Amino acid sequence: MKKLYALLVAGVMTVAMAMPVLASGSVTTPSKPAGQVPVSESYSSDAKGATDLGSTIGLGAANTSAKAIENKAVAEEVVNVTSNAQVLRDLGVSANAKLKAMIDVSYSGTIPAGGVQIPFDVSGIAKKGDLVYILHRKDSVAGKPWEVVGQAVLGDNLSVTGTFTSFSPVAFMVVDSAQAAAATGVKAPKTGEF
Repeated sequence: MKKLYALLVAGVMTVAMAMPVLASGSVTTPSKPAGQVPVSESYSSDAKGATDLGSTIGLGAANTSAKAIENKAVAEEVVNVTSNAQVLRDLGVSANAKLKAMIDVSYSGTIPAGGVQIPFDVSGIAKKGDLVYILHRKDSVAGKPWEVVGQAVLGDNLSVTGTFTSFSPVAFMVVDSAQAAAATGVKAPKTGEF
């Protein structure tokens, strides 16, 4: 009986000691975005290739806001950059990625040394399994003014996080889930394969 009791106590203690370790690695993200930005209004209707843009993007971080890109020249620049195969190759963006949204993101406050992490709810433009890239225009950099600040294959929460050290126009490019596996090099196993 003592052995059974000791085994039971050891099991309970093991589980109790493991709980803080499991909890410390978790990252919480808001279940609902702080605000929704309509992206259908964020481009010029005559900008080439922008006809398949999604509906909304949600922001989930404090001190951030976004609005539709109202400047036609900026909207056209986003479309031109995201349709330039060489620029996308230089950025490491899949050739299968399609522009789905563009917004102008801003932040109020001092930007910390490591940047500001902003989770975006992209359920209005992508689905589970899609590969999403966040491209950001760096206003102060000549020659290579665009950078990838975040990318992810979407899971159940349909969000992707970008890390920003400055704020300006942001483009969201999506690779359909059927093509995302090829873009990330993930091979689906055959039946019976482990």
